[in-house]
Amino acid sequence: MKEEIKIENSENEKENITTEKQTEQEIIDENQEIFKKLEDLQNELKLQSERFLRLAAEYDNYRKRSEKDKVLIYGDAKAKTVVEILPIADCIERAIESSKEADPEYKKGLEMLNEQFLVTLSKLGVNSFGEVGEKFDPNLHNAISHIENEEFDENVVSQVFQKGYRLGDRIIRHAMVSVAN
Repeated sequence: MKEEIKIENSENEKENITTEKQTEQEIIDENQEIFKKLEDLQNELKLQSERFLRLAAEYDNYRKRSEKDKVLIYGDAKAKTVVEILPIADCIERAIESSKEADPEYKKGLEMLNEQFLVTLSKLGVNSFGEVGEKFDPNLHNAISHIENEEFDENVVSQVFQKGYRLGDRIIRHAMVSVAN
């Protein structure tokens, strides 16, 4: 009987050892599966973080672009409005030129009107240019004639037909001039 017990014990031990080995392998497999899931989740988190950062950058660029567009639209609307009222300034200047022999009170009224109009344009950031004696600049002036005159230096504005205007750094109307020499 002793032998039988020993045999049984021996078989139980083998079974226990086999079960322990299987259990260890199952634990290793489970750990590998958990690590794989953890790695997948870390990759997904990294991907989502990159998407979030990209989205945040796109939103920031959109916001900046929208602000810039607002400023440009306002500037364009302002420039278009000023272009539409510039003929009034031209008419006032022509009226002053043609009133040289008119009643002094009439002439004074036109000059006051012109001064007030120019102050209003100045408040809007609009400045005029194109005076006789200025150096000709093709970026500012539109030369419609060329004359030979020894009184003026080379490439100098000798006559102004229509003043030019700029809004800040933006030219909204070029001056129409005659250039000497």
